[in-house]
Amino acid sequence: MARKIIVGRSIGFCFGVTKAVTTAKKVLNEYGCLATFGDLVHNPIVMSELKEKGLRVIENISEARNYPFIIRSHGLPPDVLQKLKQYATKIYDATCPFVKKVQNLVKDLSSRRYFIFLIGDPEHPEIKAMKKIAGDNSMVIRPYQKFDTSSIHLKKWAIIAQTTISLDLYRTAIKKIINTLPAEKLTIFNTICPVSIKRQSEALELAQKVDALIVVGGRKSSNTRKLVHIGRKVNKNTFLIESSSEVKNLNLANFEKIGIISGASTDVRCIREMIDVLSDHPAQKKYRR
Repeated sequence: MARKIIVGRSIGFCFGVTKAVTTAKKVLNEYGCLATFGDLVHNPIVMSELKEKGLRVIENISEARNYPFIIRSHGLPPDVLQKLKQYATKIYDATCPFVKKVQNLVKDLSSRRYFIFLIGDPEHPEIKAMKKIAGDNSMVIRPYQKFDTSSIHLKKWAIIAQTTISLDLYRTAIKKIINTLPAEKLTIFNTICPVSIKRQSEALELAQKVDALIVVGGRKSSNTRKLVHIGRKVNKNTFLIESSSEVKNLNLANFEKIGIISGASTDVRCIREMIDVLSDHPAQKKYRR
């Protein structure tokens, strides 16, 4: 009996990452160089390929001098973008359309004097940009974090989620905020990316069907880590793998059905390689007769 490999329906780049990577490759082919703040996408394999083509990851705005620059899919705070225009020769905006939509929502709510709760990782570039847009009348909260609302004087509150957070973590944060509610009005927005929601749903469904679930993606990727979190809730044999070479180190001898799903910044080529390695994995031969 051969091992069965079940691949999730939603794999490979999401549309936002596709836009960023396609734009970067086009600029690199034209100019041979390109700068960005932090990783363009949270995937080491994709980043390695882009760096080989001339992509330069910078930390200070001044390092963008005389370089074309690409805004990564997570977006940039308005003040940083304004300063950047003084240095970069040309700026390409690869902000994910959905992230940009949420940024505009935050800007609108801030202008209407809402106090905004931003639920997510305070160190994530997407949340950092939104916090800058929201201004002083805002608070970044991790889902399980304790917080104090006693100093909030605005009567209208809004809750916004990082686009890659899991639904269950968002619900946890919402309940905690509601329990402190002295506001006259509270508006909750579902700003989780539809692609993330779909993949989270598929990860949960697949994890319940297989003996082991392999999540393919970068360890720095928020949406990838959320898939791992969801998978492990129902299947302890859920593994996060960045590259196909890591599969060889897994003990898969006792797993007959293996599921594969990917983060939104994982190239579909990596998933194909993963399938090829799994098909030729030493433990696979134990299932062949």
